[in-house]
Amino acid sequence: TDNFGRDLFSRVVWGTRLALQVAIISSVLATIVGILLGSLSGYFGGWIDGLMSRAFDVFLLIPAFFLVLLIVALFGSNIYLIMIAIAATDWPRAARIMRAQVLTLKSRTFVQASLGAGSSHLQILFRHVIPNGLPPIVTNATLLMGLAILTEAGLSFLGLGDQNTTSWGRMIFEGQRQLRLAPWMSVFPGVAMLLLVGALNLVGDGLNQVLNPQLRAPARKLSLPRLADALPAAVEVSSERPLLQVDDLRMHYRLTDGWVRAVDGISFSVPRGGSLGIVGESGCGKSSLGLALMQVLPPNARILGGQVLFDGKSMLDRDGAGFAAVRWKRQAMIFQSAMNALNPVLPVRQQLRAAFRFHRPEASRATAQARIEELFDLVGIPRWRMNAYPHELSGGMRQRVMIALALLHNPDLIIADEPTTALDVLIQDQIMGEIDDLRRRLNLSLILISHDMGMVAETCDRVAVMYAGELVEQAPTDTIFASPRHPYTRALIESLPRLTGPKRQLAALPGEPFVPMGDPVGCRFAARCAMATDLCRREAPVTLSVEPGHLAACHYALDGANAPRLLAAKAG
Repeated sequence: TDNFGRDLFSRVVWGTRLALQVAIISSVLATIVGILLGSLSGYFGGWIDGLMSRAFDVFLLIPAFFLVLLIVALFGSNIYLIMIAIAATDWPRAARIMRAQVLTLKSRTFVQASLGAGSSHLQILFRHVIPNGLPPIVTNATLLMGLAILTEAGLSFLGLGDQNTTSWGRMIFEGQRQLRLAPWMSVFPGVAMLLLVGALNLVGDGLNQVLNPQLRAPARKLSLPRLADALPAAVEVSSERPLLQVDDLRMHYRLTDGWVRAVDGISFSVPRGGSLGIVGESGCGKSSLGLALMQVLPPNARILGGQVLFDGKSMLDRDGAGFAAVRWKRQAMIFQSAMNALNPVLPVRQQLRAAFRFHRPEASRATAQARIEELFDLVGIPRWRMNAYPHELSGGMRQRVMIALALLHNPDLIIADEPTTALDVLIQDQIMGEIDDLRRRLNLSLILISHDMGMVAETCDRVAVMYAGELVEQAPTDTIFASPRHPYTRALIESLPRLTGPKRQLAALPGEPFVPMGDPVGCRFAARCAMATDLCRREAPVTLSVEPGHLAACHYALDGANAPRLLAAKAG
């Protein structure tokens, strides 16, 4: 008992109730406020981020315990007021952590994919970004719980706590006067406080394990059902009008030192049921072109001109809601690096179902489930893998899930942005074979963005070669490999290894890729072209029609197959 004859064990248990109340309520309030303010600051950036970050810094500079003392001294020592005061001093930590998480997550490919699928910014923020940033927030919340317990105990020890409650801090204060005669009066509340703080940290580890799918135990495998025997029959549609017509499309990135012309005057067309391969080295603007066609652009990107006609209708003059009727229903995209394009904390079934019902809210869960099962059969994934998380699937299976996601609403056009990135050669061949087979069976139009000329040669009917934001050559696949007319196209073809014939050293382009900033003068490839002349360095080439269907942007494109020899002679 204590010096008043009260049962010490009962008082310690009763004090535990108060400590848990303070810990949970204060931590939850501080964490919720921190998540909301930190995520808004990191996601929207700009002046919002600047203003809120300064507010975080100001609150972090103020000693938390003294701010709680001030609040309690001004407004009273009611226990609920103490909880609010503790939360008001602890939220900036959670806000700073959440802001850092959002800054790294908002540029991930699966966020861009969700935006491309038609989700609003708030849906992306609360469904995709915040859930992926929760694990460190949970750990911080457990630390806040321990800090809240110590803060309340400190207030009660100083006599500023709620006098109508039983607090461990006041028990320790009362026991210090009898420390030599009855040490248990202070020791047991202190030990209880130590055990509770340690237990809260263990709870935090458990919650982190639940929230992080990579720490969960593997799910029990279900029996493998029989896959569908055949793909659905293709629907024949005949139309002379191209499905996609792009004319003089220009999309630039705004940097601190100027504009980068990522897509600069691009023109091409894709017929219904046709396939176009866009090739070029990294940094030439291929992926930027795909994002511009899907209108999924980063904040510093602007479409400055041109025209995009999809099935005869203009796309660039539509607002976000107008383009949402086309995006993913009739025009879908397979993003590169499926591990980044898929949400790591959601099973693939849930991700496909959410995308299906977002564009078809009237559809039932059973309808969505039937469509997902049909697509898994279509791309060759066992149905029992639908409940798997992305990290539980192989690279090839993740890429097949991305293909299924793109086919969810039977689109007319698929933009495949390097769909086999980071996969081994055999899996690449399987994935591209499936994409080509699905295109032919379902009468899809395909734009394949790649730096692999060999892959494009096997898959596409027509090839467009891109360099520094421009299309330098376009032709049917057989023509461009048999008779390339641009030096850059020849360099790409010469860099391909050959399995037959004599051994030879693969050609490599010298210099660095051209970055089109400002107003470029002359041919953009001239600095790296061994056959460039003064004309090339002085004047930008116009696109010449070599023959019907074969275009090349080179001053000497009409010199034909002997262009290397003729250009070398002119340069000499």
